[in-house]
Amino acid sequence: MDANDKVIAELVQTRIKVTPEQYKDVYNKRMHPILMAQPGIIATMAGVITSENGQDSKKQADGATVLSLVIWKNVDSHIGFVTGPAAGPFFEASMPLMREPPSVEHYDVDGLQPSAFNSHFAQVLKASSATNKELLASVFKRHVTTEGAEMALFSDCTEDTSKKALILFSDADQFEATCGVMDKGTGIEHYNIEWYSRGTTRSH
Repeated sequence: MDANDKVIAELVQTRIKVTPEQYKDVYNKRMHPILMAQPGIIATMAGVITSENGQDSKKQADGATVLSLVIWKNVDSHIGFVTGPAAGPFFEASMPLMREPPSVEHYDVDGLQPSAFNSHFAQVLKASSATNKELLASVFKRHVTTEGAEMALFSDCTEDTSKKALILFSDADQFEATCGVMDKGTGIEHYNIEWYSRGTTRSH
């Protein structure tokens, strides 16, 4: 398969200068409908990061952080949105809410199903060292055992191939697969998300 034909996940973290509730309102009324109208969209999810590296992050003095996960049919679909007429209204709605430019990463996707797109919570883990990547692989296997293979995304970052990300999806806000792993001072970056908006063009 050509690289441009691979399903791609766009992971965007944005520190905001409004409350999560205000951001959610703008996202749901203006941004989400624009994304869902794009011909290359498979799913879009947005939420607030509730904890970062084990610390409560909902009441940070410098603003909360929101995260969006957009699944595109391929790279060309994503580029078509960014360079097309829909990008203007989308960024006009989002930019006034940002405290700083967002962090954007892309990952190849394989195996995600509507059950993941419709989940209520997620945990994102990122690692760069070989040892930590092995730990992520063990967490992935544990999560698959309890939640199923369709409820996780495990992939290298397109922009930085030294970085690997694991996203666990669940309807519960506790992730048993990571119990005991994050307590070892591994240096694995991890944060929990509560989704407030979800949409998919795929049916069950």
